[in-house]
Amino acid sequence: MSDHTSLETFRQAFADFSDKTVSVYVPRPAVEIGGEKWRILRKNVVDAVEKHAPQAKFILQRLESFELPDFRANGIALFDDGKHQRMAHLNARPVASITTDEPPFILPLLADFQSRETHWVLFVARDEPKLFLYQGGHVKDMTDRLDAPKYRSVEARRHVHDDVFFHSASRGSASNREGEAAYHALGTGSDEERDKTNRAFYEDVANAADLALPPQTKTLHVIGEEATVGHFAQVMEHGRFDVVQHHAGGEHEVEQHIKEAFGKEPVTEGQLPEGKNLPDLQDAAKTGQLGTLYLPLEHALLEEMHDQADEHVKFREFAHESDEAEENRTAVLALANGAEISWYAAHDHDAVAEPRADLRW
Repeated sequence: MSDHTSLETFRQAFADFSDKTVSVYVPRPAVEIGGEKWRILRKNVVDAVEKHAPQAKFILQRLESFELPDFRANGIALFDDGKHQRMAHLNARPVASITTDEPPFILPLLADFQSRETHWVLFVARDEPKLFLYQGGHVKDMTDRLDAPKYRSVEARRHVHDDVFFHSASRGSASNREGEAAYHALGTGSDEERDKTNRAFYEDVANAADLALPPQTKTLHVIGEEATVGHFAQVMEHGRFDVVQHHAGGEHEVEQHIKEAFGKEPVTEGQLPEGKNLPDLQDAAKTGQLGTLYLPLEHALLEEMHDQADEHVKFREFAHESDEAEENRTAVLALANGAEISWYAAHDHDAVAEPRADLRW
């Protein structure tokens, strides 16, 4: 799917929301001690919504029933303007926050949606398939949300040998009764049965990946033995993911192989346009003059994945006059009037982290 088509899908999803929208972002706690951190965070979020936006019934109901295993990745976003409601899953962990009486606060979700540094990676192996999330040089094991079977359980389920009868290879000859046993599957050979079991295993893993990943995920990277990955990709070729294959043998050092696969991603090249102040950008966005809005990833309010990530038990409130709310209004206007959105990492360009734009005239 092209970047333009993806952005158009995003644009349409929020086209009908008003400037009286309540937006809430909730990260998945990095440490999950019996769900205690999640219960603390959820209570803080619910209290904030009840205080600032008690009319947001959709958000309150979703939060009250949302449990830790319901996270499909590392965060959720909830939007409610009384007439329109939406919930989305984020790959990255957003800053816990709330805005009220504003257009939908889309900056974190939009940055996550368009991320070039975040990749889902499925390790396919018979012993135990695993799921990983790569983000900005870090790899996180996300297998806890992949409900995929081990190969032997699929093999046992199919009862391959239930329709098999055994006999001696040299039946009827007393002198050769110690020959190797042979078997015949009724109507099929052993190779065909093995192929059927393999396909059943791959299909189960593919279905598990489909359920585990956020709906906006379009590309799935698959790593493992070359033959295994190739056969799995054939099963997935008509699914919802664009499959990218990576060949690396063995279960050991899988995370290192993933880092090596993405560690040489090119830094965005090209000259950035000059920075502009937000009032001028908003005026350009309103009139359709703005062609492309460049936003710094440093303003995306997404947390880079690392081992020392905090628990986000504190909750941020972005008021109408805050820089975050002002920049978000600019992005919403830009989208509504047909502009493209592009994210850049200011530190990659030795540039000031500020909104920039290409103008149509």
